[in-house]
Amino acid sequence: MRRCATQALNSSMISACPCLGWLGDCWQTDPMRGIGTITNFLTIIGGTVVGLAVGRFIADQMRTTIEQAVGMVTIVLGVATAAQSDNIVFPLVSVVLGGIAGEVMRIEHGFSVLGHWVKAKAESALAGRSREASFHPRFVEGFVTATLLFSIGPMSILGSIDDGLGRGAQILIVKSALDGLVSILFAATMGWGVALSAFVVAAYQAVMTLSASGLDAILDDRMVHEMSATGGLMVFGIGLRFMDVKPIRVGSLLPGLAIAPVLVALFAR
Repeated sequence: MRRCATQALNSSMISACPCLGWLGDCWQTDPMRGIGTITNFLTIIGGTVVGLAVGRFIADQMRTTIEQAVGMVTIVLGVATAAQSDNIVFPLVSVVLGGIAGEVMRIEHGFSVLGHWVKAKAESALAGRSREASFHPRFVEGFVTATLLFSIGPMSILGSIDDGLGRGAQILIVKSALDGLVSILFAATMGWGVALSAFVVAAYQAVMTLSASGLDAILDDRMVHEMSATGGLMVFGIGLRFMDVKPIRVGSLLPGLAIAPVLVALFAR
């Protein structure tokens, strides 16, 4: 059912970078379910540590250049993913309805509150132990941006389902490598709030993995394509936000990922 969608994603990844295909093959037959999410968690943490170490030696002008480069790549990635839609109306309606639902549920606000709460708790815990108990001024932004980018892509959805069904963790292992690299860049410019995203990503993918059997029975290829395209629009929004073009409230658009397959089920049958 969704096997061809997974195969198509694998093929596109391998053709883009053959070394990623080799990396995924090393883990493809691993019998331990959930290993993909565990690896993803560790690479985000590891990437953040490396980014923090490197960031100390990066001049402000270079930070700006890095941010612009990452923002442009994110925008291109979002456009390319959204273009996979068979009918752009589905992603468009999904993000609009998702945005309405997200604002009612105050999802974006929730992310911000969580980030500020963790920052305050960490600063309080370190206040008596360190003279430098303050954190990067973009701590919360790093947490929110990284969480959204690492969670809403097709690799997170398809990879978690494959991992949960015992088909291998190939997609999530490749995603882990990519997230690790992005974590380095994000942490170098936005501080260790990026590491906090690892916990949210791990929880999200763990739920997807544990629910794999049910999701695999429900989602068909068309639904997955439109979910991916909807996620692509959100990734595009993250790119605009990261480059300070427009403060898109991407967190509030997240319900659109659940709305997209429902629209396909209702109007594409």
